[in-house]
Amino acid sequence: MKGLGALESQVMAVLWESSQPLSVHDLVDRLDNDQRVPAYTTVLTVVTHLWEKKWVQREKVGRSYRYRPTRTRAEATTDLLREILDASPDAPAVLLHLVRTASAPEVEALRRGLSDDERGP
Repeated sequence: MKGLGALESQVMAVLWESSQPLSVHDLVDRLDNDQRVPAYTTVLTVVTHLWEKKWVQREKVGRSYRYRPTRTRAEATTDLLREILDASPDAPAVLLHLVRTASAPEVEALRRGLSDDERGP
């Protein structure tokens, strides 16, 4: 994700995959893979930065916090795409170029989304 460091992106991926808010201990356990496992304090620092950046919200449970994303992965990705389009001097051209690179399932999803918008809520 643009604007996120490597470990921040990994933490967000873990949070997006979870249906429940997670503690720092939960995050450390789920970040455990074949690569180097980050220290508890490192993950605490990362998730605190994510909270300060408003990527996550937190709720105090007992003596620790539980963290959850403030928006879905699709919403976060959409916001980043919107920023890119807004920064372009020719957003329609960028969007058309992007659509030309889309896969068949992506084009079908786009058609369904546009069709739903034409029918209204």
